[in-house]
Amino acid sequence: MKLFYTEKSQYARIVRVAIIELNLADRVELQKVTLRDSTSELLNYNPTGKVPTLATDDGFILSEARIIVTYLNRLNPEIKIVADDADVFSQQLEGITTAFIDGLGTWLRELILRTESERSQKIIEFERSRALRILDYFEKISEKLDQTPKLAHITLASTLALEVRLPDFQWRQNYPQVAQWYDEFSGRPSLQATKLEP
Repeated sequence: MKLFYTEKSQYARIVRVAIIELNLADRVELQKVTLRDSTSELLNYNPTGKVPTLATDDGFILSEARIIVTYLNRLNPEIKIVADDADVFSQQLEGITTAFIDGLGTWLRELILRTESERSQKIIEFERSRALRILDYFEKISEKLDQTPKLAHITLASTLALEVRLPDFQWRQNYPQVAQWYDEFSGRPSLQATKLEP
């Protein structure tokens, strides 16, 4: 199998963490690619040109982090990363953390891909407000967050790590319980091996 990724993709990071946690590192080849590049090898596999993309051994091309992690989890079902149908709380967290990471991604794209005059302050403010609401939620339920490497936890940690790339996303001071959880969880070898670069 081959995973196409970029080091700056928070979505690809989720999959890279899952590969390590599922003990599949020796079965998945990692290949860095360039994005928004008409000559990228990725386009030979996935016409969307998005990462993460997984080329499976049986000829399938999978994209989107949850779809890929679900597939990988079936290869090592002894470790439960993706919530099953009976685990509604974990499914709830997966939904909220996915919205969290999507929102911060939108905020980040406004800053990275647009000039200052092109940026939408309305979008930035909307995503900032959404992020704070979600952080309020996680601070309130922080006692329910454990250190188990589930998809929701991996996604939450990958989102919080965007503080290194998004200077206005300074959350630690107002969310001490979330910060305590994050600092412990991000010490896992899988998180350390896949740190996001600024």
